[in-house]
Amino acid sequence: MKKNYFIALSLLMLLESNAQVYDVGTWAQVTDISNDGVAVGNAGGVVHFKWTKEAGTLVIGEIAGDNDYISGNTTISADGTLISGTMTNPNTGIDEMAIYDASTQKWEYLGASANGSDTSSWGMSSDGKTIVGLGWKSASQANGIVWNRTSGMRNLSSTVTGKSSRSNSVNGDGTIIVGWQDAENGFRKGVYWKNGEQTFIKDKQGNLVGEALAVSGDGNIIVGFNEPEAYIYNVTTNTYTEIVHSDPDYNTSIVAISDDGNTAVGYWKPWYATNTDGEGFIWFKDRGIVKIDDYVKELGYDNRGFTFVLPTGISPNGEYIGGIGINWNEMDLKGFVIKLENLTTSEIDVTKNLTTISPNPVINELKINAKGKVNSVEVFNLAGQKVWGSDHIVNNQVSLKDLNKGVYIIKIYTDFSNESIKFIKK
Repeated sequence: MKKNYFIALSLLMLLESNAQVYDVGTWAQVTDISNDGVAVGNAGGVVHFKWTKEAGTLVIGEIAGDNDYISGNTTISADGTLISGTMTNPNTGIDEMAIYDASTQKWEYLGASANGSDTSSWGMSSDGKTIVGLGWKSASQANGIVWNRTSGMRNLSSTVTGKSSRSNSVNGDGTIIVGWQDAENGFRKGVYWKNGEQTFIKDKQGNLVGEALAVSGDGNIIVGFNEPEAYIYNVTTNTYTEIVHSDPDYNTSIVAISDDGNTAVGYWKPWYATNTDGEGFIWFKDRGIVKIDDYVKELGYDNRGFTFVLPTGISPNGEYIGGIGINWNEMDLKGFVIKLENLTTSEIDVTKNLTTISPNPVINELKINAKGKVNSVEVFNLAGQKVWGSDHIVNNQVSLKDLNKGVYIIKIYTDFSNESIKFIKK
């Protein structure tokens, strides 16, 4: 089985230097990307890979044993020199947190847990100096762990005695770690560790929320999921923002976030379906949520036959995203990487030529100045939630008098374009 993944990945070589959407390979789930677009992940849960647009996909390691599978995530430093993942130590036969040096092409094994059990890597700081993950204490209990050169490997504190935890991600300097802690009732709850001290994340009503998956470079913005909604949590202001799908049967999750906290990726899916039955999206702080399929279409990219169902990685600078999608041309699940444009600049350039709105800020009536007929309009808040819409536009004017004061995104559908513009409601 493992040889099949080697062959499938080795055959893939992309030659288009000017492409914006890249096909990474069969079952190649991209889980992290460097600032210059080097992607890493695992294929089929058995091999780690490194991908570049120049060289294609290269297998850099495999988990040992026919019935063994990779635990955790494969992650890469911002400069692309270091890669973390879970590997089998050939000297002990134990699966361990490990780090790969791209220059020497060798793995370094970082150790088993205190009782000699498996450890796994789930996240790494952008500078590659701190790695976080999970270490087993017994057959039924595990702890969040953290490793760096100075202190080696150590367990993270827990506020719930006898329960398991895991660290999923770490900020730029290693001082803020996010993950989950089993509560007394056994359900995983989102937590962060600041300088080693654990704190539970709470929603607006003071309830514990679900697993925290990623954190910004400064440690201030934490993202995760709390079925059915995803959340964006600001540690400094204690602000909890929900991202909810309009269909109550859908669950939402935000998986990864850029270092500046301005761009994130996630997905929606029916609660009863698998992750690959969902819809991938990008969250922009200044625009809200955009489906990846729509984003690619808006900018005129070749989607290479993909539906982008499960984004799982973003570069620290927010310029690249990746994950796994359905390639309908080949009827296959395949990894993808997308180079993002500066969307704000693109919107400004496009709206100057095609569509503008006035006045902005608006109190009641908004005038749409468009090259073609305005067919429909949708208004979203900055959490990506649709708050108003109409497909009956008279004289290119819409009444927004019932909107609350705030900042919104209006999406305008015309005969010539689909465009999004930010506006202020007074």
